[in-house]
Amino acid sequence: MTIRNYIKFTPLVFLALSILIGIWNPSPIQRLKLLGFDQIQRLEPRPYQKLPVRIVDIDEKSLEALGQWPWPRTVIAELLSKLHKGGAAAVAFDILFAEPDRTSPTTILKQWKRFESVSKNPKLSDLISKLPDHDEVLASTLKRLPTVLGIMFDNSGDVRGRPNPKWSYAKQGDDPRRFIPSYSGVVKALDVLSSSTSGLGSINSSLDSDGIIRRVPLFVRLNSGEKFSKEIFPTLSVEALRVAQRASTYLLRSSGASGDESFGENTGLQQIRVGRIKVPTSGSGQLWLHDTGHIPERYVSAIDVFQSKPISEKIRGHIVLIGTSAAGLKDIRSTPMEAAIAGVEVHAMAIEQMILGQHLERPAWMPGAEILWLFFLGAMLSFLIPRYGAFKCAFIALLGLTVSVLTPWFAYTEYKLLVDPVYPSLVIILIYLTGSFIAFLRTESEKKYVRGAFSRYLSPDLVEKLAEEPDLLKLGGETKEMTIMFSDIRGFTQISESMSATELTNFINEYLTPMTDIILKHRGTIDKYMGDAIMAFWNAPIDNPKHREEAATAALAMMKGLKDFNDSLEEKSALDGKIRPPVSIGIGINTGSCCVGNMGSDQRFDYSVLGDTANVASRLEGQSKTYGVPIVVGEETVNSAPEFAWFELDLIRVIGKDEPVRIFSLVGDDSVKTEAWFSHASELNTTFLDYYRRQKWDEATAFLTKLEGVPELDLSKLISLYRDRISVYREQELGPNWDGVYAATSK
Repeated sequence: MTIRNYIKFTPLVFLALSILIGIWNPSPIQRLKLLGFDQIQRLEPRPYQKLPVRIVDIDEKSLEALGQWPWPRTVIAELLSKLHKGGAAAVAFDILFAEPDRTSPTTILKQWKRFESVSKNPKLSDLISKLPDHDEVLASTLKRLPTVLGIMFDNSGDVRGRPNPKWSYAKQGDDPRRFIPSYSGVVKALDVLSSSTSGLGSINSSLDSDGIIRRVPLFVRLNSGEKFSKEIFPTLSVEALRVAQRASTYLLRSSGASGDESFGENTGLQQIRVGRIKVPTSGSGQLWLHDTGHIPERYVSAIDVFQSKPISEKIRGHIVLIGTSAAGLKDIRSTPMEAAIAGVEVHAMAIEQMILGQHLERPAWMPGAEILWLFFLGAMLSFLIPRYGAFKCAFIALLGLTVSVLTPWFAYTEYKLLVDPVYPSLVIILIYLTGSFIAFLRTESEKKYVRGAFSRYLSPDLVEKLAEEPDLLKLGGETKEMTIMFSDIRGFTQISESMSATELTNFINEYLTPMTDIILKHRGTIDKYMGDAIMAFWNAPIDNPKHREEAATAALAMMKGLKDFNDSLEEKSALDGKIRPPVSIGIGINTGSCCVGNMGSDQRFDYSVLGDTANVASRLEGQSKTYGVPIVVGEETVNSAPEFAWFELDLIRVIGKDEPVRIFSLVGDDSVKTEAWFSHASELNTTFLDYYRRQKWDEATAFLTKLEGVPELDLSKLISLYRDRISVYREQELGPNWDGVYAATSK
């Protein structure tokens, strides 16, 4: 094979590498996919709907009015009280209260005692010490309201107080802890506050490698050194939903639940249920963010709450998140829609999304479906471009590219599914450009290539004709008289079950090669191989007046070749001790009118035959099993080749055909026909069939017994078949009009 022949496989090599890279899914490819998802969301973000979710914003205006952050906890308590009076359903803090309030009286007193004037004034110290602690004031307020405090996880290994869960969870399927991302360290709110709140939620963000938040974690795990720590914690958004619904338990559904399967990177957590709300998740328990972008309407300034402005309609019955958009407080994030957005608004979008039940999903099977689409289109382009050129295949490439782009858009807009539009499109472009370049370099196939390629399965005459007249390789055909042959190995299923795949391949090749040589030697054309079966025909495309004789001679030669093949099997068994039973075959031959030519489509076709004659030949091959003879031939073939030794078998109506067919067994060539034993057997058989068709059962049975006495012919199965038929027919009233035709019940 020349270098030119190898180069044509380059697109396939690119395709294989692309599929392997797609399965591996390295970070650069992941980022490309994520950027594609971002662009889809930018084109059609989630429309904002007024939902019971509100953000109380510690914004620049509030800081200017109430002073720098952190505010005294008494101020936070007052804010909570006003929200309670406004009818908030639940309040969640995107804030970490990990340290004592530095403005608490006791804390200030400790600082003041460094001054001599204070230390020498015990009355002042006693008065200050009796003032309420700010953290206790806030704790007292927390007890009266449904609130959620933030906790922060990290990988420092420092566990500054283990949070006490305010919830319980049940699970379905696999243990969800194995899939939830873990952290080795945690910082929680002060004990006095944690013990007073209704819920605790992680305020951690899940950033992709480019620093963008696309997925919101719903649960995290504190890794305490065990394989799977028992301590899992909800994040702020889902915990706020639980508290607002006054629920106490989460239901975590993982792969393996009720027959669910695990697929690749999406193995694991599949759904979380909190109260009445069900949330589909990624395998690690994350929610794909359906971004709306920044919506000012979500926000209420904290100072407006303090100043008792008319905000009740914005608060009553709402989940209220308290966070900050002030740049100096460093809670600014990036999302697909916004380069800079307050982190608390991400929590708000997640809660809205869970309430709506309109989720973006990337199902477990999606990566596999994308790979299959890539393989299908890439393989099609790789095979078609060398055949039809870049220009004709440009439409296919453009169509594939369009589908690769529009399908993700349709899946997103109609079903909220995330389908990658980027990687398949890039690979299709690469394969098309590569294939086009190679097709440009390759020249037309020469006559030598045609001869070399087609000589393996066509007769030499046909190969020469194709080489000289390439126009024959076009769709079309002609009707002419032809002889068709079908051959098949008996009991092939049992033979194949006793062999490995390699042994079976070698066996088939060793059998088909000599059989093919015999057919081609006798000017036949191999139509097709069907596993162990061969279909061949004579008298096309080159006219052959002796096509019946050639087919019959080839059939006899195949039986002799089969004996040689069985001898070789016996020799192999003697060498390795492995039992190889001898192979037997059945052959069916029929002559008649057929349509012959290039059958198929513009893209792929074969030189083949169609017609009732071919169908009958196939049925005759099947009847060789029924009558116990190796070769069954139709009457049309027999009438035009009288020099062969034909032995009439029956008059049957094969399946799929109404007209009866007189069938014969091919016993041998002209030398057999002149043998005395054959003439005697033929006379006995003719007499038997005459009695049989005239319903003279006793006389017919007597001649069957005489036929058993012909040692040169193995007619045991044929004789047994007729004895069984006669025993049945004796009990039936066939009537004087019975034509002696037997309706075959099997192919």
